[in-house]
Amino acid sequence: MQILVALDQSPFAVTVLDKAITLAKQQGATLSIMTVAEDFLDLGDYMDVNSISDKILASTKAAAENYTAVAQKAGIPAKVVVEQGVSPADLIIAHAANNAIDMIVMGHQGKKGLSKYLIGSVAGRVVSHAPCSVLVVR
Repeated sequence: MQILVALDQSPFAVTVLDKAITLAKQQGATLSIMTVAEDFLDLGDYMDVNSISDKILASTKAAAENYTAVAQKAGIPAKVVVEQGVSPADLIIAHAANNAIDMIVMGHQGKKGLSKYLIGSVAGRVVSHAPCSVLVVR
C-alpha cells in the first residue's frame, strides 16, 4: 500500500504525520511525504522573486527531509516528494494519480483569510477530486 501524506510547515503537520505513521504501521504501507513550495505573483521590480522562491523551496525541502527522517526513525519506509507550484491541491491530486497512491492523508487546516473563501480549501479540493481515498486529520 502506498500512502501519500501531504504536509505543510505548520505545527499541525506533526499531528498529521503521526497519524500517517500509525496508519502505515497498521497497513504495512510505505509513505511518500509531500510538501509544496507555493509560487506567488511576480511583482516585477519590487522584489527579487527568484531569490525568495529559492528560499521557500529550500525551506520546503528541509521540512520534507525532517518529516521523512521522523517516519524512517519509526520504522516506516518513506520518500521525499517536493513540488513547486501555484495550487497545492492540484499538485497533490496529480501526484496521487501518477504514482498509484492508495490513500492520501492530510490535515484539515490550511490557508486562512481571503484566499480560503475565493478558491476553497486545499483539503476540500483534494477530497473532491482525488483518485483515491483521502483521510483528513482533525
